[in-house]
Amino acid sequence: MNRAIKFIAVLLAALVLLVVIAAALLPRFIDPNQFRGDITQTIYDQSGLKVNINGDIGWSIFPWVGLSLSDVAVEGKHNSKLAKLGSADVSVKVIPLLSKRIEMQTLELKGLELTLVKNKSGIGNWEVSAPVTTKQQPATTSDPADTTTDTTTDTKSTESSTSASAIKLNIASVNVSDLLISYDDQQAGQKYIIDNASLTTGAIRSQQPFDFHLKAHVEMPDLALNTSIMGNMTFNLAAGTYRLEKLNISASPDTAKAETVSIVGNLLYQQEPMLVQGNLGVNAFNAANLAKQIKLQLPPMADPKALTKVAFDSHFNTNGQSLNAEKLTFQLDDFSLNGNFKMSSIERGDMKFAFKGNHLNVDKYLPPAASSEPAAAENSPNNNDRETTNQTQSSPPKEHPLIPEAMLRGLNLDGSLTLESLTVAKLLFEKPSVGIKAANGTQEIKIGSAFYQGTIDLTSTLDVRKAGNPKMAANGKLKGINLHALAKPLPDLKPVEGDVNATMKLNTHGQYASTLTKNLNGDIAFQINKGAFTEANFDKMVCETVAFVRKKELQTKDWGSTTHFTDLSGTFVITNGVAENKNLIAALANMNLKGDGYVNLVDRKMDYHIGLNIRGEESPDSDPACQINKDYVNVTWPVRCHGYLDAPKCGVDTKRIGDVISSVASNKLQQKIEEKVQGPVKDLLKGLFK
Repeated sequence: MNRAIKFIAVLLAALVLLVVIAAALLPRFIDPNQFRGDITQTIYDQSGLKVNINGDIGWSIFPWVGLSLSDVAVEGKHNSKLAKLGSADVSVKVIPLLSKRIEMQTLELKGLELTLVKNKSGIGNWEVSAPVTTKQQPATTSDPADTTTDTTTDTKSTESSTSASAIKLNIASVNVSDLLISYDDQQAGQKYIIDNASLTTGAIRSQQPFDFHLKAHVEMPDLALNTSIMGNMTFNLAAGTYRLEKLNISASPDTAKAETVSIVGNLLYQQEPMLVQGNLGVNAFNAANLAKQIKLQLPPMADPKALTKVAFDSHFNTNGQSLNAEKLTFQLDDFSLNGNFKMSSIERGDMKFAFKGNHLNVDKYLPPAASSEPAAAENSPNNNDRETTNQTQSSPPKEHPLIPEAMLRGLNLDGSLTLESLTVAKLLFEKPSVGIKAANGTQEIKIGSAFYQGTIDLTSTLDVRKAGNPKMAANGKLKGINLHALAKPLPDLKPVEGDVNATMKLNTHGQYASTLTKNLNGDIAFQINKGAFTEANFDKMVCETVAFVRKKELQTKDWGSTTHFTDLSGTFVITNGVAENKNLIAALANMNLKGDGYVNLVDRKMDYHIGLNIRGEESPDSDPACQINKDYVNVTWPVRCHGYLDAPKCGVDTKRIGDVISSVASNKLQQKIEEKVQGPVKDLLKGLFK
């Protein structure tokens, strides 16, 4: 028995030895180059690609299964040049394959060129098909009720998956160099080139980190870039996990002192259950300098240092069904914004976010102020030109829908944004906040801010449930806004002081700007309490005029330069785009100011009447020299402003002045009648009424 076992053992050992010797000697006696024709024919039959192997083919069987190729060319459609390979060398160790381990020497690929061309008909030179053969494949039939085939397929798929997950890699390194890919889109008239590309890695082993570095030069229309992707990778095929650390994806224009944009971070990908988590960010870079280097024309900005520092950072995780970015940071020059963003359901698009920022000055990124206003005034049309222009103006440009209904209809979000301050058009908003809610085709936006010793509160709603006819509404309040403080950014307000309070309720519907204006309805009411006109004393001007007419001298010496008023208020009622006011009132010391009229927002026209009522005789503190004739007390002297909003005409209201004169004349006639009934007639009348 022992002899039989020994014999079998010796026989097996001899057999193994013969296999090893044969594997080692076989490549010496069989030249693979003699199979060039068979290899190229097989490739053509299966794919339709014509392959020419011009260099030597080398191979080995033991202890490494190896293959080396050189000078390989591939032809595409219509015999066009599709690919070219300088050399390739790969070797896999035999024995480890028996235990599902792949051990490779350095994988080398050099001088690979891909030339991809899409012609003007949109057909690519890579779109080839295998030649049609007359050989018939045996038909197979299957019983629809028979599930054996499906079960077998599932079983094989499961076994393949299990087998693949158990494979272990051990590759000494990967070295790909001189890679060139060109893509010529003749249909679009654009060409793209990736050249000088290379990939190098360290030893690739399961559950052990290895470095990798991919770099390339990229050329596209009007832009050339140097790109690089590098990092450290660890994977576990059995567990289905892949980890990227120290990831750095960078790109820079192909120019001297190029600005580099780098995406950096760490990522973890897990197959089952699916999980992607990590952090990604963009290192700070000079966006203005980058735009200049890639010949991107930015609009002029007021601050020459605008866009010189841009950065971004994020920490997130997702399972494919939800997304949670618990930390987001954005840097724009000296402005920073941080917060979080969540999607409870990516499929439904449910979103929540909350962001907080410091001081944002939008004016830095707006065009600089005009150098001189007179030049603009010279070029502006006068009133007559304005009317002529509107009369001869061609048909208005075609309008486009303003509201993306389809997108907003499916929006489901709840978010907020707060800043320490916001500067827009030199106006400073302190602690501004914006709250947004959207669900089921309706959106609500709430805006609040401290504003020049007062507050602003605004709520607007948008309803896009009915296609083609979105509805909008806005309610707002201004409370206690100090005009003196507001005059610092708006110098035109210097002549007026006081605290402004205002309310508005507006609504409209439609999709186009003209329609929204025509459908605008609501009201705006305002009031200025305890105010003053600071640069003119209207009481003095009126008294001086009256005293000059009466040829008397004013007794009051210290008039001051301010005209105080106790109240300035009014309400505009808007109906179908026309704002009408009937109650503008300003109460001054020696006069009243009243106003009424309308502003047509649709036609951009106005017709407004201002009436000045002098109360010189009634005012207890008025100067005796400017006390007017009692016939003219409470008489309103009219002024009219009308025309287009950007160039109104103002002057004496010739229509209403006739009514004033008639009223004054009527008062004088009544006075004369009263004088004539004095004496006997008057006594007689008295007697009649005893």
